[in-house]
Amino acid sequence: MIGPSQEIECKKNPRIKIRALKGHFAMTNSHTNFYVDIIDVKHNQAQAERAAEVIAQDFSYQSVVDTIVCMDRSNVIGAYLAEALSKNDMYSLNRKKELYVISPELENAAQMIFRDNLQPHIRGKRILILCGNVLTGKSLQKAIECVRYYGGEVIGAAAVFSDLEEVGGVPVKSLFTPADVPGYDACLLSNCSLCAAGQKIDALANSYGYSVIPQ
Repeated sequence: MIGPSQEIECKKNPRIKIRALKGHFAMTNSHTNFYVDIIDVKHNQAQAERAAEVIAQDFSYQSVVDTIVCMDRSNVIGAYLAEALSKNDMYSLNRKKELYVISPELENAAQMIFRDNLQPHIRGKRILILCGNVLTGKSLQKAIECVRYYGGEVIGAAAVFSDLEEVGGVPVKSLFTPADVPGYDACLLSNCSLCAAGQKIDALANSYGYSVIPQ
């Protein structure tokens, strides 16, 4: 049974908020005992802008960015992130740049591709990958490999919530971590303690949201 949601504030800006719902959730690549709901950060204008400003702090003065590749429908954050990175700040490495904000296309078997007219913004460019959630890292790893296949250089990754600090040698900067959700646990299906205890799955979940399974 899914418990009541709890609101969690970002330590770097308490006006950025997510929700956590306790239960047994079957994700695409894992099972979790909490669903971390970041819908407002991805789709609320004010929340997305605040999130982008915090994320930009990790990259504005350390990395040159040409293109932001958005995963998990994080394009609203991505647009604000491009704006934050290119502010007229004399110390920013991206001052007054015109950054591209794009997403890969998912083909059969979730293969990622970039169409011919987008490839010039990947090939030879420095790429920042922006994600919603990073749990097992499989989707981010696939995105890293896709960018490299098309000749891009991945300079870093950012996420609203991440269970990992790096994926494939690429550091992941995030607004929230499991430490912000006391008791949070994520594991592969084969290692799920809730399944082992006979607890039924409460909901199917992915980056779109969750759907409760009638018991």
